[in-house]
Amino acid sequence: MRDKKVKKANSVVFFFFKLFIRPVLYLLYHFRFEMKTAKGIRRPCLILSNHQTVIDQFALSMGFNFGINFVATDTIFRHGLLSAIMAALVRPIPISKGSTDLIALKNMSSVIKDGGCVAIFPSGNRSFYGEESTISPSVGKLAKLLKVPLVLVQFRGGYNTFPRWKVKPNIGKMSAHVVKVVQSDDLAAMSEAQINGIIQHELCFNEFEYNKAAQIAYRGRYKAEYLESVLFYCPHCNSMSGLCSEGNDFFCMDCGAWVRINDTGFFERRNKADRIPGTILEWSYRQLDYIKGFDFSAFADKPVFTDNGVTLYKAERAKKEELLGTGTIALYADKIIVCGQEFLITGTTMALVGVRKLTIYNQSGVFAVMSPYRTNLIKYMICAYHLRNKALNAGEEYYGY
Repeated sequence: MRDKKVKKANSVVFFFFKLFIRPVLYLLYHFRFEMKTAKGIRRPCLILSNHQTVIDQFALSMGFNFGINFVATDTIFRHGLLSAIMAALVRPIPISKGSTDLIALKNMSSVIKDGGCVAIFPSGNRSFYGEESTISPSVGKLAKLLKVPLVLVQFRGGYNTFPRWKVKPNIGKMSAHVVKVVQSDDLAAMSEAQINGIIQHELCFNEFEYNKAAQIAYRGRYKAEYLESVLFYCPHCNSMSGLCSEGNDFFCMDCGAWVRINDTGFFERRNKADRIPGTILEWSYRQLDYIKGFDFSAFADKPVFTDNGVTLYKAERAKKEELLGTGTIALYADKIIVCGQEFLITGTTMALVGVRKLTIYNQSGVFAVMSPYRTNLIKYMICAYHLRNKALNAGEEYYGY
């Protein structure tokens, strides 16, 4: 499937798709696209957007009166007939998450030459903590290479509506609008660094700063449910194994620290919470700082932490995954062992799909680790990138998000 040329998306298919999906997005997520901001935009073009929720690709398509070829992680092409139907109807461009993909680049160029529109979430990652994940600096080069207008779209309210780690959305308000259009002639006159600066400025959106002023209420009885799948460090007692959620409450079973998420997405301190930050985002900074300062030297022969009930698959690109086994995942100072299979940290890169699936890339191929609900896989990715950066003297710039 990946080697076949991807055709330009069909505008008629998208028209009928939008007739159905627009009211669904409003009823479930109170989503609106500010249509006046997209007035006059035509194909061919390149659309870039920040990435907050699992529905962003559907929501983005509501703002434009033409078909869009979305660049999508190739995991969505591993579902047999369903993937084949999706490929035939909406014609996505598959790309391997966490790696360079020349086939995807060729398909993007081909769609543009045919007069189509390519849409990319340049961070390649839905937000874990409320701000945009790392945007690759290569996106500026891509924008110059394609030689078409660059359209920048910003989502607001998506993170508090449907955080990456939640199973059910909150009831709130989500919107999107075009924040900037850069014409192809202007792009040609800019350096890649200048283009990247514009992209960073428009797309690096902070949900908590936004809602500090907007004060939009996001109602729900389970606003904290499954938060332990992305936060694993307790700032009160330094435990990395005690965090747990129930309803709107988030607490540490080891020390009793307890906070509640209110309707605007901020923490209300309940017990032993004087050291707890006010937002999920600030908590993630504290968590990362702790990992940077953690002494891993004593964990060459014993694990830093382990989790049971994970499943390991061999995942050939865009094909059905092959089951390798079920068992335990464990992090050591120089490796991760999953279901008995060893992955050296210096020869491995990783990416999370959702929060329950960790994709591992090394010389042996592509592997996928599936976990139960509430299991925290992001700690393995963060620690592995930290240890890899130190071992390779690569600096502390990227942690998988």
